Amino acid sequence: MESLTIAKKDTTPELVFDIDKMIFSMIGECRPENVLTYFEPIMRWLDQFINEVESDGTQKKLDFHFKLEYYNSSSAKFIFQIFKRLKSIESQGIKVTMFWFYDVLDEDLLESGQEYEKILDLKFEYIPVQD
Repeated sequence: MESLTIAKKDTTPELVFDIDKMIFSMIGECRPENVLTYFEPIMRWLDQFINEVESDGTQKKLDFHFKLEYYNSSSAKFIFQIFKRLKSIESQGIKVTMFWFYDVLDEDLLESGQEYEKILDLKFEYIPVQD
């Protein structure tokens, strides 16, 4: 299975799901015109990844770097689905840590991360960013 990389565009983030390093990241803004067209291949890739990944007995971990400055409400639903899929990986013995980057002045973005953490019972590390 190959890593997934999607280049940043005006309304979509850079997305790199590097399976060799086990570091996944979304960086930029997420407000695609058609969320289904943008997120459907990502969801298919994640489903395939979940089916193929297994812990070989050694301690494996996956880090997810969430560095979205903004995402719209329709993207939020898909972001939640991504996080749910990552949560399911933990049942396969792979520790998932979410690194949630947020602007120090953006309390809404911080609170969004805290809500996801609470709902999904995933470990989040909050990293304030100052421009």
